Amino acid sequence: MLQLFKKVLYCGLAFWWLGCRSQEQQTVTPPNYDGPDQEGWNSRITVTSNGRTSAILQYAHMEKFSKRRETKFDGGIVVDFYNTEGKHTSNLVSERGMLYEEANDFEALGNVVVKSDSGTTVWTQRLRWENSRQKILSNDFVTIVTAENDTLHGHGFVSDQNLKIWSMRRPSGVSQKKIDLTGAGEGRTPKPDSMDIK
Repeated sequence: MLQLFKKVLYCGLAFWWLGCRSQEQQTVTPPNYDGPDQEGWNSRITVTSNGRTSAILQYAHMEKFSKRRETKFDGGIVVDFYNTEGKHTSNLVSERGMLYEEANDFEALGNVVVKSDSGTTVWTQRLRWENSRQKILSNDFVTIVTAENDTLHGHGFVSDQNLKIWSMRRPSGVSQKKIDLTGAGEGRTPKPDSMDIK
């Protein structure tokens, strides 16, 4: 009886030991798979340039595509931008966006609103942040309200990250100050249907 008990005990321990071993699980991804390899919810990403924070992005949903070096955001995003000294300069809110990891460029899409700490607000449907140039750009229709309560509309927009020095193509709107549309005061030839605000 003791012999039988020992055999049953040894067999039970052997089965238990084999059942508790960790087994490597391999996942096989089809070679032509183009979907995301990571997803995240309700998190934040810090974007750096030369070791300094240039933007902090908060999102509702994220899909990372490592092969393409792109990250897609949806469900609402908020981005805070910082200058090279680490000072907050502006805030962006949009429905969705894309982070292009190669250059740390960011594109905001859908009901984009950017508010600078200097008091300027920009509305558009598509806006791009070029990290290497530290510039905000859009080729879409843009509305800008400045700190001086000027309201301008146009297509195409280029600005510094502070929204202090910017230009717009085909501008129209209401301004509280005189704007030299000829460019004669600066000794340069103006581009047709454009203006620079400084």
